[in-house]
Amino acid sequence: MKAFRHLLFLVALLPWLAAHAQAVPYVQDPVRQVHWAMGAFFGTGWYQVDDNRSVFVFRIPPRQTVRKSGFDQSGERRIGVEIRYPLTFGLHKLDDIPDFIEFENYGTISFTPGIELEIPVSDKWALRPYVNIGAGYEKESDEWAGIWYGGLKSRYLLGDDAGLRWSLLNAIYYGGYKPEYKSRGRYGAAMAGFEFSQPLGHFEFAGEPLRFNYYATYTYLFDKLNFHVDDQRTESIQDQWEIGLAFGHSSKKMKIWFMSFEQIGLSYKTSSNGHYKAISLNLQSPFTY
Repeated sequence: MKAFRHLLFLVALLPWLAAHAQAVPYVQDPVRQVHWAMGAFFGTGWYQVDDNRSVFVFRIPPRQTVRKSGFDQSGERRIGVEIRYPLTFGLHKLDDIPDFIEFENYGTISFTPGIELEIPVSDKWALRPYVNIGAGYEKESDEWAGIWYGGLKSRYLLGDDAGLRWSLLNAIYYGGYKPEYKSRGRYGAAMAGFEFSQPLGHFEFAGEPLRFNYYATYTYLFDKLNFHVDDQRTESIQDQWEIGLAFGHSSKKMKIWFMSFEQIGLSYKTSSNGHYKAISLNLQSPFTY
């Protein structure tokens, strides 16, 4: 696997961390090390690697809830079904690499529709398997790529005391891309963390009580992601820490104009070695993202 191609996938997807910087000889064309195709999994935000490479991603995540999950009055399990139509725009900027590439900025667009199920295992435990398959286009090279990703997410309610809810989060991800006439690229990762939600007293938004939602997650990448820093050095990333803060309603989505969100806030992501960092919009729980 050409690990650096997967850097763009690392930045949103993930919460995946615990590695140290590692210097290795630079042997690849810097343009080819990070593949734009995996930006389809980013959340809207700004991402940076070692003050050298930065990406801005704008992700439009329309979704259609076909059926909500839960248990009926007789105790029969009802599996939730959600159809997703994510459209992703990316602006990639490569800095401080003179003489290696002919352009510094390039734009991408990706469309990766998919389906996600929510399976209530019990009143406290739910699972969300999902799969997305689509394609993307990079304007500068006039290149198309097939893109796919999927996984399984879990949320287990640990407690609900005086309005404070806290849950255990886990997930496993797998994804990749296949540009035309090029070798296949793949990546895998696992995530674990905790999520909290508590009422904010008498604070309201649009006539609804507000809740303060926050989480902390750690994601470990099964393969190190090696990315070019300069013509003599490549750094390795193998994990990501993420902290998210947001405000949401107690029982319904927040609406701003014609758009609705599960919550509204920000998240901060970094690798254990500090070479990767990101600030992104926090519009959903890691469980429903």
